[in-house]
Amino acid sequence: MMDRNAASSRMDHEAEGAQEQWLAAMQSLAEQIEKQQQYSQQMTQELMNTYMQLLNTPGSYLSGQAEQQQQTIQQTAQQWMEQAQQQQQTFQQQAQEQQQSFQQMTQEVMSTYSELFNIPISYAKEGLRDAQFPIEGYDELTVEEISERLSGLSAEDLREVRDYEERNKNRETILEQLDRRIRSGSS
Repeated sequence: MMDRNAASSRMDHEAEGAQEQWLAAMQSLAEQIEKQQQYSQQMTQELMNTYMQLLNTPGSYLSGQAEQQQQTIQQTAQQWMEQAQQQQQTFQQQAQEQQQSFQQMTQEVMSTYSELFNIPISYAKEGLRDAQFPIEGYDELTVEEISERLSGLSAEDLREVRDYEERNKNRETILEQLDRRIRSGSS
C-alpha cells in the first residue's frame, strides 16, 4: 500500500513540476513580448524626436533656400511624423493582439493540460483506491456503516483505512475505533 501511495505522490509531484515549468516558460515569453513592445515604442519615440529637431532647426540652417523648399521640408517631416505615429499605433495594436493571443493560448494550453494530465491521474488514483481499498465505497459510507465493516480486517488494512480517514475526513470516532482495533490486533 505504501508503494502505491508513494507512486501516487511522486506522480502528483512530477505533474506539479511540469506545470510550474510550463508556467515559467509562458511567463518568460510574456516578458519578452513586453520588452519588444517597449523597444518598439522607444524606437518610434526617438524617430519622432529626430523629426521634431529637424522641424525646429534654426532658420540659419535653412537660410538661403527658397520658402517653397522650406515648406516642402516641413511637409515631408510632418508626413514622416504622421507615418511614425501610425507605425507606432500599428505596433501597439499588434503587440496588444499578440498579448491577447498569447493569453488565450496560455489559457487553452493550461486547460488542455489539466484535462489531459490532472484529471486522468485523479481517475487512476480513484480506480486504484477503489479496486484495492479494504472497504468498498468507503467515501459514501456513514460512520455506523464503516464501523460495521471494520471487523475481519487485518491490522495492515486497518492502518490503511486509518491513514486514509486521517488524510480525508478525519472523523475522531472512526479514528478512535481504528486505533483500538489496531492496538488489540498487535498485542
